[in-house]
Amino acid sequence: MIVLKTPDGKKVVLNSSTDECLYRAPQNVNGIDTTRGTDLYRHVSRKGNVYYYFYHWSMWQGESCDYQLISEEKAKEFLLENAGFSYPWGLSDRERKRAEELFPGIFEEDA
Repeated sequence: MIVLKTPDGKKVVLNSSTDECLYRAPQNVNGIDTTRGTDLYRHVSRKGNVYYYFYHWSMWQGESCDYQLISEEKAKEFLLENAGFSYPWGLSDRERKRAEELFPGIFEEDA
């Protein structure tokens, strides 16, 4: 559990154990451990406000892990960027389905 402040100074209590994970970076691919990654989470406060955040993690000794509140738009951009990669680097079927539920039309062409 970690407490971060929003740009307007409100405290948000985040918990990556209970908050919804929208994207989990691969930690083991074909028997090879990945040593760094960024996971995307969605937190709904007791008041019903929705917050998105990154959890930047590392398995390297001496490197710290970090939480970062981000905007909804940045969360969408992150999902779109990762949708371009094949699984396990990209979105799983479950992650893609949830992204479409939260952000209808996210993967539709608009050009």
